[in-house]
Amino acid sequence: MELQKGKNIWEELNIPCVNILMDHPFCYRNAMQTAPYNAVVLCIDRNHMKYLQRFHPNISTVGYLPHGGKDLQIVRKPIAERKIDVMYAGNLSSTFAENVIPELSKYTKFNPIELCKETYQELITHPWKTTEDVLGEMLTSRGIYLEEEELSEVISDLHFVDLYAVGYYREKAVKVLAEQGVNITLYGDGWSKCDWIHLPNVYYGGLISADEVVEHMQDTKIVLSTMTWFKDGTHDRVFNGMLAGAVAVSDTSGYMEEEFNGHKNANGDDDREMLLFKLEEIEKMPLEVMELLEKPDLAQKIADRGYEKAKKYHTWKARARELENDLLSQME
Repeated sequence: MELQKGKNIWEELNIPCVNILMDHPFCYRNAMQTAPYNAVVLCIDRNHMKYLQRFHPNISTVGYLPHGGKDLQIVRKPIAERKIDVMYAGNLSSTFAENVIPELSKYTKFNPIELCKETYQELITHPWKTTEDVLGEMLTSRGIYLEEEELSEVISDLHFVDLYAVGYYREKAVKVLAEQGVNITLYGDGWSKCDWIHLPNVYYGGLISADEVVEHMQDTKIVLSTMTWFKDGTHDRVFNGMLAGAVAVSDTSGYMEEEFNGHKNANGDDDREMLLFKLEEIEKMPLEVMELLEKPDLAQKIADRGYEKAKKYHTWKARARELENDLLSQME
């Protein structure tokens, strides 16, 4: 932002600029390159922090701030009385990927479309890998070694492949449940193109507002989520689902494994706070979901534990306290 050309307003007025990113930094390369000297950039994935530290050393302070959820102060409806069995709310990102493909004719050292196709296959085959790492690997395998500045530009230009990978597993997570006969309520844009959308156990409600999504979660037994290819971060669907009193079911990440008990214990005890699954083992997820639907008492216990954990540590109010204690108080 400028009042006078070439002079950043935050630097001119000496106002610290705290930027909370909701997507990967490679979506905001230009903004990161021109960040003011006093910028603080907070990320929702710890890998995103590493990316900034590597490709944007001009930013002096980077940090990790997970998503939060809305604490609505509601009286939670018991799981057994809820009308919606499983709900997924989110856009099918692969249907929009072509809209963000930039002009690629400038790349002559390699074929960018071919590179992206191979990167996509590698990502869906090894879904624990990050998009930036795989793009780097694919360039190296071609004997192409770029300086950091140029590599950053390539990753930023080709990050649309990330949307295709996200969309692949987002659709698969819903599809494997639908094909098992699980009743699913689905909201978001882009889903009408799926060939299974007209199954009798799938209700597609189209695009609704974020507030309506949270409202419907209050009458949902299981809130299904998939990360936006965040391998060490979070998604607010998980926390909103928990705070609405539903059982949260999500693909896992490094942070989620540290923060939540999402798996059955080997000794048979079940003290889960949510259900976590690996994308590479997604076919196993429907069996666990169907078990929870068949055992509302078990689902209720998991939902209650998830609610208590989220209410204590993962509301936006809790995030505001973290900002105040860890960052803003240091700027005074």
